[in-house]
Amino acid sequence: MKIFAIILIFLSGCQTLGTLGFIEEDPRAPKKVDRSFPAFASERWSKIEYPPLINFQSEQDKYIGNHLLKIVNNQVFRLKDNSLIINNISNGRELSEFTLESNTIVSGVSVGYQTFVYSNSEGDIYAHELSDGSIRWKKSLQDLVISEVLITSRSVFVQTSSDVLYSINLRDGEIEWTKSAQSPLLSIRGTASPYFYEGLIFSSFSNGRLAAIRSTDGIQLWEKPISILKGSTELEKLMDSDTTPIAFDESVYVANFNGSLTRFDIRSGEKVFSVDFSTSEDLIIYRDLIIGQSNDDEIIAFDAINGTKRWSNENFMFRNLSSINLLNGKLYFGDLDGYLHEVDASTGEILGITRTSLGAINQVVLNDEFIAASDFSGKIKIFEIF
Repeated sequence: MKIFAIILIFLSGCQTLGTLGFIEEDPRAPKKVDRSFPAFASERWSKIEYPPLINFQSEQDKYIGNHLLKIVNNQVFRLKDNSLIINNISNGRELSEFTLESNTIVSGVSVGYQTFVYSNSEGDIYAHELSDGSIRWKKSLQDLVISEVLITSRSVFVQTSSDVLYSINLRDGEIEWTKSAQSPLLSIRGTASPYFYEGLIFSSFSNGRLAAIRSTDGIQLWEKPISILKGSTELEKLMDSDTTPIAFDESVYVANFNGSLTRFDIRSGEKVFSVDFSTSEDLIIYRDLIIGQSNDDEIIAFDAINGTKRWSNENFMFRNLSSINLLNGKLYFGDLDGYLHEVDASTGEILGITRTSLGAINQVVLNDEFIAASDFSGKIKIFEIF
């Protein structure tokens, strides 16, 4: 009887463990990496670790900038403390180092039209001359700008965390116009960057709406919801759009969290199609495909004409992927274990994998020959694609 009782207790305990989930697999555990694919890049040069731009121990500096890297004209622009450093991409030689006006940069540095622009945690916007690093102007918005700044030949466009879009004169820093959106009661951290196309600024907001605005005078042509509400609670109504819109021909595409991927007609704002898709990352246009990564890190390609799913890749789910980049028909991105991945944009098939000594990769940028990747410790490595 004692042995029988012990067996019953043991079986009961196993059942309890299974019920509690101690021996069941975590459905949201990162997918294991298949390392059988060939490498596609080799390390060219790197920079040693340095502390994150913003100290998490400080309450006022609780936002961290994720846009540490930029590649422009075969030069790597990178942030280190309160400096912008420019390196030759092929050999790492330092070309310039400019002292910035703040060491709490949260927007990253945008580069264009002989200018670089950034914002800090106090809501200050700075514009510098790219030739010598001298400051051209400063504008205090007293409102946090998390997303990257958009620079055009005439203006600088910034979107704040309280859903205000500013057009600022590139030469003198004067505000040209503003557009405000009604913020929801509940919002996730993040804002989308504005997008410029054929004289229009497209901007998506945390209320889940997309606006088309004339860049010259701020006149709004239309504003439409990206997706419809799917519930009655505040959590179910959470439909932030942190995704920068992207346009092609006569259409503009945008997606939002807990919502949809939607195609609008540029001129009228009429919805062409809308399919269920939740993301906070930017979309990619490749030929007749719209490619995005879901909040679960599933990579999905949709037909750009009608929105049907063309392919999906679930091999990287829950691996905390960096943003995806497109080059010569291939997708490149990093993951939480420091792997770089190469995927065919037409089919979604895995083509290659490169192991790096980086930690969790938070940013990948590239040009025709090189990949620049950074991890959360601030380490940066440059790889040559072969």
